[in-house]
Formats: sequence, C-alpha cells, structure tokens
Amino acid sequence: MINQPCKFSRSVVLVAAISLISTAALAQGAGKDREIILAPYLWATAIDGTSTVGALPPLDIDASFSDLLSNLEMAFSLHTEFRFGEWVFVVDPTFLSLGIDIPIPSPPAPQPATAKMDVDIWLVELWGGYRLSDNWEAIGGLRYQNQDISVSGLPSPPFPAASTGVVNENWTDWFVGARFNTDLGAKWLLTWRADVVFAGDSDTSWNTSIFFNRRIRETMALNLGYRYFIDDFNDPGSYRWDVTYQGPVIGYTWVF
Repeated sequence: MINQPCKFSRSVVLVAAISLISTAALAQGAGKDREIILAPYLWATAIDGTSTVGALPPLDIDASFSDLLSNLEMAFSLHTEFRFGEWVFVVDPTFLSLGIDIPIPSPPAPQPATAKMDVDIWLVELWGGYRLSDNWEAIGGLRYQNQDISVSGLPSPPFPAASTGVVNENWTDWFVGARFNTDLGAKWLLTWRADVVFAGDSDTSWNTSIFFNRRIRETMALNLGYRYFIDDFNDPGSYRWDVTYQGPVIGYTWVF
C-alpha cells in the first residue's frame, strides 16, 4: 500500500522486480575443472521503504509480490556461471516490463480518472570469485540498475498535460563479499552469500541470501531459499529509492 495522496506513483513500488533478483543458489558441480552453470529463478519479494520522484512528497512503500504479478507484461532472469578451476565468472541479467493502470482519486484530480504507467527495469550483475577452500569463495563485481518509468493520461489540471518520462535513472555499484557451500548429506547442499557495496552511486547497499539445494541428479538441483537486500540510491532533486526487499526464492540449476 502507498499513501493515498501519491497513489499515482504506486508503480514505482513495483521496481521490486529488479531485485528480483540477484543470484540464485547453485548446486555443486560434478567436480570438473571447467563447467557452465545455468540457474533461472524467481524471487517472490516484498518491499518496504520510501521513494521520492522529482518534486513529489516521499512515498511510504509497503508492497507484496502479488502487486508485481498483477501488472506484469514480461520478465526474465538467468544466473550463469563459468567456472575454470578455482575461478568463477558470473553474468546475471534480469529484465522486467510492467503496464499499470493507476486510479487517480479526487482530489487531486478534478474527478476520478485513470492514468497509464509503463515501467521497464534492468538489473545486471557481473562478478567474479576465487575459491579459497572447499567451502569458501571470495567474490566481487558490479551491479548495474536501470529504471525507465513513463506516464500518460494524467488529468490536467493538476498534472502536466503531456505524457512525461517520470523516471529515467541508472546507477552502478561495486561490491565485495563471500559465498559459502557445504553438503548436508547426500542430497542437500547449503549455500550462503553476502556482499556489501564499497563504491558506486548508492549511498548504502548490501545483500544476503541462504539456500537449501536439493540435488535431483548429479548435475541438476532444485533451489529453495530466502533473500534480504537493502538498496539506498539518491539522485538529489530527481529520484530517491531507499527500500528493503525480502522474500523466498525458487530456482533450478543445470551444470554442464
């Protein structure tokens, strides 16, 4: 739920999809020196925080995963790892497109109306890691985010008469962290990851996740876990996104 005076900006909440979004847990490979790991996944996130768009007052955000699904037009996310001995290199892109009909109450509109908001979101992680031991990896890389939000059909007055780009922002952060893997018997693997931003555009950003991976075959696994992600980006006078994402993640891993 978003405070009623700024309900037309509700769609900003659904930027959650970006977060959709980072690294799914991975099954251990078959012990090869070189392998490719593919892991499509879905993050059923809830969001809590605040956002400010231009000169609008700050918005209180409290949204569930169902808010995202009800407005989804297209989405994909795929975690890919390339492993060479002790080294691993990761590409993790996510794209989300939303089309949202937003009711405009009266006031602020002269009479109740409906506007249309289109939201396109990219989240791309590029990072590498080095295996320090059988269980631990040191990781580091960058996280790029792009949010393009446009609105049309706003009643005039009180809003501008033309269709406008409300948000067109992108930012990049550099992070370091660690990943831990351990077997829990013959069929289960525990994976934990944590990272923190040390440079870039966000004021504060850190991420942690834990997964229990059920081996289906030697090179396949079902991934079930939970992710907690905080991101605070601030472009003064333009856009502020200070939110906490958290929720369960489900995915599937293939190792080649």
